[in-house]
Amino acid sequence: MLFCFQKATRKAESLGNDDCPVKIKLVAAPLYVLTTQTLDKSQGITVLTDAIKACSEEIDKYKGKLVVKEGARAVSEREDKLLAEQMDKM
Repeated sequence: MLFCFQKATRKAESLGNDDCPVKIKLVAAPLYVLTTQTLDKSQGITVLTDAIKACSEEIDKYKGKLVVKEGARAVSEREDKLLAEQMDKM
């Protein structure tokens, strides 16, 4: 199953570009967060939505299951700091 997850994360990260790179952060297994930083809000949300979809499709190929707790959305610097604090606690 680890191989499946690695393929899925690589596929998701490959959908990013120079203006909108996709990064995957481990919160606490099996909880992960996909992030990007960009000046174009709509492009960022689109890229992350496509990355989540690609990741899910790859995991489905191996009969795995991806549960999306929260879809792609834009966050402020304050919300980003709160997420970092929450990740540190876990």
